[in-house]
Amino acid sequence: MTRLICVASGKGGVGKTTVASNLGAALNEFGVSTLLVDGNLTTPHLGFHLGVPLYPKTLHDVLRGDATIDEAIYVHPSGLKVIPGGISISDLKSTKPDKLAEIFLELLGTHDFVILDGAAGLGREPLSGLEATDEVLVVTNPDLPSVTDALKVIKLSEEFGSHILGVVLNRVTGKLHELTVDDVESLLGYPVISTIPEEPKIHESIASKTPLVMLAPETKAAIEMKVLAAKLAGIEWTPPKPKEAGLLARLFGFLRK
Repeated sequence: MTRLICVASGKGGVGKTTVASNLGAALNEFGVSTLLVDGNLTTPHLGFHLGVPLYPKTLHDVLRGDATIDEAIYVHPSGLKVIPGGISISDLKSTKPDKLAEIFLELLGTHDFVILDGAAGLGREPLSGLEATDEVLVVTNPDLPSVTDALKVIKLSEEFGSHILGVVLNRVTGKLHELTVDDVESLLGYPVISTIPEEPKIHESIASKTPLVMLAPETKAAIEMKVLAAKLAGIEWTPPKPKEAGLLARLFGFLRK
């Protein structure tokens, strides 16, 4: 049975695409058949994260009827399958998200997981992503604007009858000004099922077009993403201990707080 999951956020910049790409890569490493779809039709970034910004056929071509789904699927060197979005201005002007649900119906039975990296915000585009999928994973940061917008996504998902898997609290630094897990759960009414710390190597990961779980699997953020993937897939996995920073690095990190 194919699970159709939308990775959603009410606010841009929370790390939604990073979570989606690493979740897909982690599931693939566990041997789970996974397809990632870039559902951000106006500002698609998934292709940049995975090294396919100029793939010949994209989701935009499929939505316009200019390509089949199979023609738009790119196989990442890791074996992960991806349908990227088109990045040209003409793609932006000529494509509408109305047929997204039809495409996802065609994908039923093709993979264990089909994960949509949904558009941020609350307009027609992100709403089409929520309508096209059965389950929603909400990504937010531990600050009030991000959590407030996440609450709107949750309310809309509930109206669509989607099953909300839980909340991913991303880019956590542990500083005193941040909302706690208890704060976020109280505000959103759903459990935080993953807490992912801020990780400097994310920038290196994007530049190298390699998900963090592959580039730096020893980091705490990568381990947390694999824990999330195992949890969603029902896989028993014992995470390794994250690599500890050296004494001097820990000292300077303490002084910077």
